[in-house]
Amino acid sequence: MILFDGYHFAAEREQQLSRRVAALKADGRALVVAAILFEEDKGSQLYTGLKKEAAERVGIEYQVFTFSVTDSVAEVISRIHELNTDPQVTGIIIQKPWKKTWESAVGITEGESSGIDFQAWWSALVSEIDPRKDVDGLHPDTLAAVKDGSWRQKGKVLPATAKAVLSILESSGNLQQGKYLVIGKSDILGKPLAYELHNRGFSVELLGRKDLAGRQNNGRLLKDGDVIISATGQHHLVSGEMIKEGAVVVDVGEPRPDVDRQSVEPVAAFLTPVPGGVGPVTVASLLENAVELAEPS
Repeated sequence: MILFDGYHFAAEREQQLSRRVAALKADGRALVVAAILFEEDKGSQLYTGLKKEAAERVGIEYQVFTFSVTDSVAEVISRIHELNTDPQVTGIIIQKPWKKTWESAVGITEGESSGIDFQAWWSALVSEIDPRKDVDGLHPDTLAAVKDGSWRQKGKVLPATAKAVLSILESSGNLQQGKYLVIGKSDILGKPLAYELHNRGFSVELLGRKDLAGRQNNGRLLKDGDVIISATGQHHLVSGEMIKEGAVVVDVGEPRPDVDRQSVEPVAAFLTPVPGGVGPVTVASLLENAVELAEPS
């Protein structure tokens, strides 16, 4: 069983990025990424710190603008518009808070029905990012372009986490024919990854909570998956008894692993751990997106 080392892989990517950033600077093009952070989310604070450190290592300035999730949408959008029109800012990212953290901060208890909707709130913000500065691939137009396979022609980038998973599979020789099961239907990973795999000609099935429950009830589990990518945030959702011998397993759980490593390791052929797997590569992919958007087409 191969246990992927995301830290080593990301460090190699950073070395390559440093050279590209230096070349841009030599041509008078300094890179500045601006991040919107919501202070209530501790995970976002951690990830923002890691991104800022990595950006500075490769020569990219990383600015952080902090808000509360209870601040008005208009106030946050006003800052996004300022960043859109600032010629010094070459990339913009909004660090997505955990849904439960957002609900707790705005006063929604579990199971409560409310006129306030997390997805609507999130969409209202990311829709305001200038697509030319959308380094994390969050704008709805980006997702639409990934879905129809036109994102390269339109000068867009893949969402960073989806790009990280693909680069891990490619580098390890595991991006090959077979059945791909993607668990979790988020706009950040599940949907764009499934769209891109489909457009590349792979057999892929995107599974939500109900889909997975149905598989568990009928005993199918994840046994038909040659490559399993899980990004739900549900601790130890995937266990060794659910997968077939020799499966490739990519864990994109946060902040805790989706995959029960102890039971999966004896069965899988390849596994990305949490922490130290997809996370560091996602940071490198975000910075790579920033460079690609800034480089001459």
